[in-house]
Amino acid sequence: MEEPIQPADSAGPISSTVHRWRRLAVRHDLEWSELLLIALNLYGLRGNNSEGMRLRLNSEDEEFMLVLPADRATSPFSLRAHVDPSSPQHGLSELCVDGTPVAEIIEAEPGEEVRGYLRADGTAATLLLQADVESAELVKCYRDLLEALASDLADDGEQHLFDEVTLSASGARDEQLIVEHLLAVREAMTAEGLPESTTLGVLTPALRSKAAFNELAEKVGPVLLFLTTETYKDDSAELAAEPIVPEDAAAADPVMPVASRQSERLSEILSAAREAGHRTSFTYTVGSEPLDEMRAWLLPLAEQTTMWPSLTILPAESPVDDSQHIAAPDERLDFFLEARRLLEQIFAPTQLRPQPWRCYRGLWYRQHAGEHIEGPYV
Repeated sequence: MEEPIQPADSAGPISSTVHRWRRLAVRHDLEWSELLLIALNLYGLRGNNSEGMRLRLNSEDEEFMLVLPADRATSPFSLRAHVDPSSPQHGLSELCVDGTPVAEIIEAEPGEEVRGYLRADGTAATLLLQADVESAELVKCYRDLLEALASDLADDGEQHLFDEVTLSASGARDEQLIVEHLLAVREAMTAEGLPESTTLGVLTPALRSKAAFNELAEKVGPVLLFLTTETYKDDSAELAAEPIVPEDAAAADPVMPVASRQSERLSEILSAAREAGHRTSFTYTVGSEPLDEMRAWLLPLAEQTTMWPSLTILPAESPVDDSQHIAAPDERLDFFLEARRLLEQIFAPTQLRPQPWRCYRGLWYRQHAGEHIEGPYV
């Protein structure tokens, strides 16, 4: 039976958009808050803030963090603050869908430029690649970043230890640069008292050779590699170079489509990382190709993945070009819900499950394949 169409603590008429989305949630067997977060990732915020917005909100007594475009003129989402001192809602900020309040806003900060940030209830730190820092200063730079992030959590006077530290370097393509920075991050972690068992992760398109994976395994231990497929590029010289797999393995078909060759190449890179003892995953943005092409492209990568991938939503109505979306605007939310179901099927053999805190613009929050996902969510 369809659940009541009534946002929490709402007053006044409910928008037709909320009514329609409630019915869509029922059709796809999703919790209301799950669909709401997916739609927010897809449509972004109404406004003219080209820097984007970091949004922390409360939905059905759970806290979530999203990084969103905030210049979407046609988005149904907007923020509303109650500033009237005489109002019982004074000081409350709300997320609204066409005027209907749907969630409480805990924090809203403009811009996305940060040197580092915390996830997983403060147990995981992400450091942005400090490419402009001299080699001799790298360890000190990353130590300073770790100390700054840890200081936000050490209000009890005790040293805060992270379970995971990730280097975010999705825009860099110099493999040796990434290796150098990972060595510096691990040295900084050790200097800060983090044990060798602390996970060191990296988001990058640059790591791709057996030599680099072996050097990392020897000098820093196992890493968690998230291969960023959106910024990965095949160079013609690289495609002609010595293959990363043995010569008796399946060779690239000269008539194979470029996308298929790239998918196979990426899966070979993940395989090489696994052979060197590293954990593997990747990032992929959903929404720019049909579901059948997405499935074919992802299957080879799924076979070499040991951690649930970061499967993100392509935001709607880019100010630059909206034609990159495969689905028409009025069918777009339904498309992502169908994609979500297909992605669950693709990765079902792996037994992997999403960790919602890893992905700012994800398709999963509290529910996966009809089952509840445990937190942390932020």
